[in-house]
Amino acid sequence: MEYVDKEQEQVTKTLKGEKKKLSQMSFGQKLEYIWEYYKLHIIVALLIVGAITWGVHHALTYVQYKFYGMIINSSQYNEKVADEMHDVLKMAKHDGFNLSADFYTYDDVNMGGYGNKLDIYIMTGQLDFAFTDDVGVDYLVDMGVIRDLSTTVPNDLYDKWESEGRIYQATVTDDDGVTNNYNVAVDISGSPIQKYFGLDENIRYLLIADLSGSEEYLNRFYELLYKLEKGE
Repeated sequence: MEYVDKEQEQVTKTLKGEKKKLSQMSFGQKLEYIWEYYKLHIIVALLIVGAITWGVHHALTYVQYKFYGMIINSSQYNEKVADEMHDVLKMAKHDGFNLSADFYTYDDVNMGGYGNKLDIYIMTGQLDFAFTDDVGVDYLVDMGVIRDLSTTVPNDLYDKWESEGRIYQATVTDDDGVTNNYNVAVDISGSPIQKYFGLDENIRYLLIADLSGSEEYLNRFYELLYKLEKGE
C-alpha cells in the first residue's frame, strides 16, 4: 500500500493527527505507513544510538599499551601471570601491559610480510624487557637496544645479582670504535623469576631495553623482581 499525503498535510503533521490516522489502520498497514514516512528518522535515530553506544563502549574498554615484555626464542610463559601484570604493576585503568612470545632470532621462522617480526616490534618501541637465551642476548646487544643493568636497575636488586655472580657481561664496540664491557643481562636460571613467569629452562637471561620510556612501570617491575628474588 502506498500512502500519499497532501502537500499541506505533510507540512502540518501533528502527533495527535498521526495517532488518529494510525488507530484506523491494521498492524501491517501501520508498519508500512511508519516506514514510508519515517524511515529517514528511524535510520538517523539508529545511527545516533549506535554512535553513542560505541562511544560509551570505547570509553570504558580502550587500552593504550605502555609497557612491553618479550620472550625471545621460545613460546612458553605463564599466561595467567601475564594477565595479572596490569594489576601487579598498579597500572592506570586504560594503560596496558603486553607480554608476547614466539619472537625468534632466526629469519627462517620469524619472517613476515614486512620483514623480521622481532626487528619490527623493536623498531616501533615495543620492548621494555626480554627473556631469552644466549643467542637472543647476542642478537639484542648487536641491535644496540639493551641498557647496562648497572645504570638502570635499583642498587638493592643489582647488588644482589652481582653478589651472586649472575651478571652477564658482553664486549661491545660502539660506532666510534671504542670497545667496552657492559652488564647486559642477568642470569635467571632456576630463579624465582624464571619460575614465576613460567619460562623454558633454556630461557636463561633477562635484559632491559626500556624502549617505551614508561619509567613508572619499569620501576614497579623492578620492585616485583626484587620481591620475587627475596621470596616475598
